Amino acid sequence: MASPKVIAVLIVVAVIVVGVIVLVATSLKKLSSDQIGLAYDTINKNLDSEAKGEGLHNGPPGFDFIIFPSVYKTITFNGLQCLNADGVIITLDVTYQYKAQAPKLYDIVMNFKDYDGYKEVLRYAGESALHEACSFFNTAQFQAERGAFQEKVRDKIMEKYTVLHCDITDLQVSNIARPSQYESAIRSKERAREDIQVAYNERPRLLTEAQTDRLEANTTSQIIIEKAKSDARIMKARAEAEAEGIIQQYQMESAAYEDILGSNGLAFSVDGFLSYLGVRVIASAPNPVYIGLQSPAKTAP
Repeated sequence: MASPKVIAVLIVVAVIVVGVIVLVATSLKKLSSDQIGLAYDTINKNLDSEAKGEGLHNGPPGFDFIIFPSVYKTITFNGLQCLNADGVIITLDVTYQYKAQAPKLYDIVMNFKDYDGYKEVLRYAGESALHEACSFFNTAQFQAERGAFQEKVRDKIMEKYTVLHCDITDLQVSNIARPSQYESAIRSKERAREDIQVAYNERPRLLTEAQTDRLEANTTSQIIIEKAKSDARIMKARAEAEAEGIIQQYQMESAAYEDILGSNGLAFSVDGFLSYLGVRVIASAPNPVYIGLQSPAKTAP
């Protein structure tokens, strides 16, 4: 049986071994393939200035890593609303990838403490860049110059992220939505423009039709005028012929009455002539004629 002295030595050795194991365990930290970090001595409060990459790293006992991603991560803005140069609210969907610059990791940690704080600042900076880029374009340009707007967004985000020691890539503006009232106004305007263009296109045809109708109306009116003139000439000639015939008839009858009166030895007077005409009218009447005559004058007693 071991003596108490030997037992004490074994216990001391065991404690030392356990302590060494604990010291070794707390002095080793591992970073995965998608991580970088700065070693931080939690006891002495010292921060290493050199970023470490993938692998197993040793340091002071109890040290830890302030870890950042070593690969690109994604920031997405869905339904972000900004005011354009016209003061119209534009709704944007924007996505891009970002990564902290490893050589500047010490400065980043000193300014933003850790990755969570850094990511929050990056999001605020990105939103600010979107608002600023939005203010450079009017409402019509968002539709006509979509590519130029996306480049402006990229430039503004890079401008702000450069100060934050961050790289970006694969930026996409996936949606640019204008207010529904504006869209309705634009559609109405486009329909009006199309209607105007149709009217312009129809104008030559309508002018040709109108000119054709005008020529036809002129021709028809000329025909009507000529026909009216012809009818008027015919009616005038007929009236003149009838008048001439009536005049000749009366002249012949006048001559005949003159011969009759002369051959019968009748004195030519108006009363006699009228009496003669009356007799002739009665004689030529197709129906019996009844004439009432006044009583003969009575002689005075």
